[in-house]
Amino acid sequence: MSSLRFVLVALLVPSLLAARVGVSAQAPGRTALTITAHNLTASATKGRDAKGLARPGDEIRYSLVFTNVTQGPVKNVQFVDPIPAGMVYVLGSASVGQSGSVAFSIDGGKTYSAQPTVEMAESGRKVTKPAPRELYTHVRWTVFESVAPGAQVTAELRAQVNAAPGEAK
Repeated sequence: MSSLRFVLVALLVPSLLAARVGVSAQAPGRTALTITAHNLTASATKGRDAKGLARPGDEIRYSLVFTNVTQGPVKNVQFVDPIPAGMVYVLGSASVGQSGSVAFSIDGGKTYSAQPTVEMAESGRKVTKPAPRELYTHVRWTVFESVAPGAQVTAELRAQVNAAPGEAK
C-alpha cells in the first residue's frame, strides 16, 4: 500500500508537489477557518511503466482528509480540489465520507454545479448538454453535518492520466 502513495503521481505531474487543497469550515460564531488538507494519492490501476510512473489511461485515486483540530465542532466544511494538469476527472468517482454534496467547476473554480453543462449549436439551434469530463477543472465537496473536535472527514475522487510526463500544461 505504501508503495502506491505519492510515488507515481509526484514523478508524473510536478505541479502536484506544490498543489494545495483548500478546505474551509465555519465554527459557530466565528469567522471562516481555512485548513490545508493532507492529500494521499494512490494508483487505482496496475498499468505502471518500469519506472513506476503512471501512463496515459491509468487512474489515480485522491483521498483528502480533513481533521478538526479546533476546540469545538465546525460546520459547513468544504473541500475544493483542482484537477491536476495532465489529468481528467473520472465521472461519478467523487465521494465524501459523511452526508454532503459534490459539485464541479468547468471555469477554473469560479462557479460550481452538481452537473455542469455547456451550450452548443446543433442543427442551427442552441442546445444544453452535460459538460465533457475534459472540461472539469475543480471538485468541491460540502459536508453538512457538524464535525466534532478531533473527528476526520474524507473526500475522494479519481482522475485519469491524460498526458505523458512533460506533456501536461
